Amino acid sequence: MPTPMRRLIEILLGLKNGFLSEDGSFAVRFNPQWPGQGFVGAATWNVILGALALGLVIYVYRRDGRSRSARILLGALRGLLLAFLIALLNRPVLTLGQSRIEPSVLAIALDESLSMRVPDVTDTPDEAPATQPISRRRAVVNLLNGRDGQWLKSLAREHQLRLYAFDRDARPLGSMSQSPAEGAATAIDPDLERSLAELKGDGQSTQVARSLNTILDDLQGQRLAGVVMLTDGRDSPELSAAEALRTVKQFGAKVYAVAVGSQRPPKNVSVQIVPPEESAFKGDVVNVRAMVRGSGFPAGHPVRVSLKNRKTGELLKGMDSLAAEKTVDLDPAGPVEVELQFRPEQVGPLDLIVEAEKQPGEIDEDDNTRSAQLSVLEAKIRVLYVEGYPRWDYRYLKNEMIRDKTVDISCLLTSADPSFAQEGDIPIRFFPESMSQLMDYDVVLMGDVDPRQFTDVQLQLIRDFVGQKGGGFGMVAGPRFAPQAYRNTAVEPLLPVSIAHVDSGEARPTAITSGFRPVLTREGAASGIFRFFPDRAANEKFLADEIQPIFWYCRGVQALPGIGEVYAQHPTDTGPDGRKAPLLVLGRFGAGRTLFSAIDDSWRWRFYTGENIFNTYWVQQLRYLARSKKLGQRRVTFTSLKPGYELGEQVTVTVRVLDPAIAGQLSDQLRVQVLDGDGAVARTETLLRQDGQDTLYRGSWTADRIGSFVVRLSSLAGGIDMMELPVEVRSEPLEFAKPMVNRELLASLASEGGAVVELADADQLPAMIKSAQRKIPLITAEPLWDAPLALAIFMALIVSEWILRKMYGML
Repeated sequence: MPTPMRRLIEILLGLKNGFLSEDGSFAVRFNPQWPGQGFVGAATWNVILGALALGLVIYVYRRDGRSRSARILLGALRGLLLAFLIALLNRPVLTLGQSRIEPSVLAIALDESLSMRVPDVTDTPDEAPATQPISRRRAVVNLLNGRDGQWLKSLAREHQLRLYAFDRDARPLGSMSQSPAEGAATAIDPDLERSLAELKGDGQSTQVARSLNTILDDLQGQRLAGVVMLTDGRDSPELSAAEALRTVKQFGAKVYAVAVGSQRPPKNVSVQIVPPEESAFKGDVVNVRAMVRGSGFPAGHPVRVSLKNRKTGELLKGMDSLAAEKTVDLDPAGPVEVELQFRPEQVGPLDLIVEAEKQPGEIDEDDNTRSAQLSVLEAKIRVLYVEGYPRWDYRYLKNEMIRDKTVDISCLLTSADPSFAQEGDIPIRFFPESMSQLMDYDVVLMGDVDPRQFTDVQLQLIRDFVGQKGGGFGMVAGPRFAPQAYRNTAVEPLLPVSIAHVDSGEARPTAITSGFRPVLTREGAASGIFRFFPDRAANEKFLADEIQPIFWYCRGVQALPGIGEVYAQHPTDTGPDGRKAPLLVLGRFGAGRTLFSAIDDSWRWRFYTGENIFNTYWVQQLRYLARSKKLGQRRVTFTSLKPGYELGEQVTVTVRVLDPAIAGQLSDQLRVQVLDGDGAVARTETLLRQDGQDTLYRGSWTADRIGSFVVRLSSLAGGIDMMELPVEVRSEPLEFAKPMVNRELLASLASEGGAVVELADADQLPAMIKSAQRKIPLITAEPLWDAPLALAIFMALIVSEWILRKMYGML
């Protein structure tokens, strides 16, 4: 119908502009509202009114004297007029019948937690099964994108798709629906494709029921056909199946769980490194211990473990110039300890990596490596050895250190004649009387010396040398003076042991018939002081059964809590605190390191073994004591509390300024940058000067991202170059604790009318999920009883009757 004509009709019928152009079906209906209509009905009223109208017409025109034809014509007009009035009283309306379609909505939820990285999927909807296992996440991506997205498109023909990703909770990704054009192919929205491509699959935990609850909340009020969950069903922390079922029942939704993955235990190799000493000397043997844990492999499965330079990726050189690597046999019952030895060849910071060879099908290859940092120091150390009299330990120790090319020793025997030529690489005649003289040495080693041989100033020099300058101090006990004669002197606080219960003037017994072998503590076994053979088992056997016994030790000492660390102890005797009597105790005082040896029989260890045992024992002790001062030669140290942190832990780094001249030039705050693996600045942090410690700065922050980072300290005053510190943030994800598919949970989710489907059978879902679409009729009514046309018809009828009555002379 032409638009002008349609508009004219709309005006005549009193309709709004464009009403007749709407799609739908038109009809005229009546909507009467008679009094008492609910009881007698509209038809009764119409019959009554029709009868009255007919009676009125007959009554008026039957008695009229005009011709029969005139009366019939006028009666017909009067009847039409009354009938039209009755029709208008029945409130006629023009109705437009339309319908609204509520589409069927189908939610598709993609598990994006770490457990989806497990490579254990072989059966997929593809025609040919995978020859090698692929990750669960890759299998899901293949399902969504494979065959030009056919799986999604087939679902979109019946449903509007809402896609979500979930781990701890769900988040929307986008939507997809059938193209509105008739016969047009369904296409994946580019934004949705981009969202799918950007998924990383790094969720640290999974909450399936919580995520499902979020999805159902988001889709409330829509015609939901169901929720398809592509997941392994692995909740972490684990949720009971009953709780998951409660969530489903609350919404009455159908869940179609696509089980992705296997129920077989997964394969994985992980490494945990036992941090080595923060520093070592060039050419020394450094022992790096690591724990290798394997799961999903048969007992005895071999794995090669290597020690590498992190920056270059090169294998470090071990004993006999061989590569620092070993093959260990995995034990499903627990971790296997492996010890890797190497000799650092370059002075400076060294970043280490312990790496376990990657195995096919591992669930997480990131935990195959662990790193640590080691400061390699110049090997040459200078020692001042002060002894009271030429006891056996002095004689052998003096000669051994003179022969050792890494030690420059100056010996001072206080009981010797003034004319006696003191021995050593650098002979001296008296104990230093100024700090500048004492700073020529890295370590002061004191034997059984009468403290009256020193002035109070000299004893205070030793204390300041250790506490302020980072020097090392060791005392070797003896029966005459050390340590009991040093009570209430400036030296007593340096000792890592309490000497309050040592008997004064204790004499060595004249005859000792039975000896003992020291028993190592965990710290002693891990150190290099008692490491005499490369093979650990051989070393332990030697210490337990073959090393020459000791016959005397200083009784009454006890390690100071929080200060002294016991490395060796008596096998049976106990000290004043009820613990095994300590024989070798190491500690710290201020900036320096300290040591107390309760034995003076170590010279016996030269018998039947040559010099190796005795030399290793003493050189390693001296190097322990020298480390702080050697590190201080760098003027600034930049360290982390530990090389690796768990996600959520506090990363703590410290800067210690060992040069007073530099400390005076620095402000109370130092800024550091934390760089991620790509070298981008991840964050900037502030290190604050610590109260009461002008040379110590400390800062901490929460490890909120997983990865390998570098903490960079910019150049400082005094020509200190930029320093970098590697820090790793790892996570032992709950996701990998038990990553097998949780079919019990999936069955609970699907118990309310849904289904559990294997990934290989996912193509069956389009036929299984029925459309929830609903067509809702919509009726639009426009009244006709007050339309201009109704008035025109009424006027036409009444005027026509009046004119005819006039013509017939009936007025």
